[in-house]
Amino acid sequence: MRERQQRIYELVNKQGNATIEQLKNAVFASEATIRRDLKQMEQRGLIFRVWGGAVSSDKANCDPPSFLRNTSNIQAKKRIAHIASTLVKDNMSIFLPSGSTVTHFARTLTSFKNLTVITSCPDIVDVLKQHPGIKVISLGGELYEGYDFTGNLTSCNIDRFNADIMFFSCSGITEGGFTSNDADRLDIIKQMQKNSAKTVLLADTSKVGKKYIYNGFPFENIDFVVMEKLPENKGLIKTLDKKLVTQCS
Repeated sequence: MRERQQRIYELVNKQGNATIEQLKNAVFASEATIRRDLKQMEQRGLIFRVWGGAVSSDKANCDPPSFLRNTSNIQAKKRIAHIASTLVKDNMSIFLPSGSTVTHFARTLTSFKNLTVITSCPDIVDVLKQHPGIKVISLGGELYEGYDFTGNLTSCNIDRFNADIMFFSCSGITEGGFTSNDADRLDIIKQMQKNSAKTVLLADTSKVGKKYIYNGFPFENIDFVVMEKLPENKGLIKTLDKKLVTQCS
């Protein structure tokens, strides 16, 4: 391994993750060189590439850190958000757990009137707090990674509310269902689902075929799965059938 790649390896493993910008500054190399190094290192099993950077090979089966998730597949997430917004009507109450796709979706709500948004995500509070047509209720709790409330307080507060609809995202999705890498976040989603009249999963197609450690609830408990386009997995298309939404209604 070259000295530059050794330095990259050490930095990624020390931090658990690193952006391309961080690596450029650390080893004084161009973006093209960093990308080439990361590709070679991934082929050797040294690191795991994600959008905008890399994570340690020890974390290859984990979600990328929040700062990378927030900048990955942005166009797909924006399209999903736009499609999902057609399922919203004025006067609705909406559960929104944390998630980069869900945060993009929250930005589409500002044109609606008399919405009540109940959320466990501080970023969503920031997005919606200055819009007079939206009442924002923060569930509070233990702050995780700076953008997610979890824990007993969050859970207890969820039971105080019922919602017309919940929108949520996931780590991976297969014909067998959706999966997550974080048990605490999944518990929040499951609890919101029980208190919602309808449930909508927002999942870009990069998540298709990925299966993580924690199983979500069955597709039978989901009303719609919104994707930016039809996935290549024909089995998933068949399983979801009319639940799959890839264009505005």
